[in-house]
Amino acid sequence: GGGVYNWFDPLTLVRAIDRVRGRVPEVRLYFLGMKNPNPDVPEMAVASRTRELADELGLTGTHVFFNDDWVPYETRADYLMDADVGVSCHYPHVETEFSFRTRILDYLWAGMPFVSTEGDGFADLVRERGLGRAVPPEDVDALADALAELLTTAGAATSAR
Repeated sequence: GGGVYNWFDPLTLVRAIDRVRGRVPEVRLYFLGMKNPNPDVPEMAVASRTRELADELGLTGTHVFFNDDWVPYETRADYLMDADVGVSCHYPHVETEFSFRTRILDYLWAGMPFVSTEGDGFADLVRERGLGRAVPPEDVDALADALAELLTTAGAATSAR
């Protein structure tokens, strides 16, 4: 749902996709933007590590896909409307506690259920409003279970919309 920055945790997400593919073979993870369009913003270290991990797990090009460019705002809706579940993973940090993740606003706009890591205000909203699932930070099993549930359990995704 946006860029891959060092304050996000795409590594746990890639590991979760590795586990989910055994239960949901058709699962696909698409990173909308690996590189910020501003040439003054360097590629983040976590972006490189994410690619390396997906390669190591044999997921690149089969279950995990990377958009090397930046999706223009005008076409973001096309990607959002094609997705079944949104994800926002981050580390337990003061930045997380005080952040306001605009990618989650995109998920809400699209009426898409999403999985969010606990630690910010959205996790409470997810629980209170049934918008998806909130999982502990860096918990591969919890993230994999939440994704598999929203992707396969009849009514789970619908009730989160």
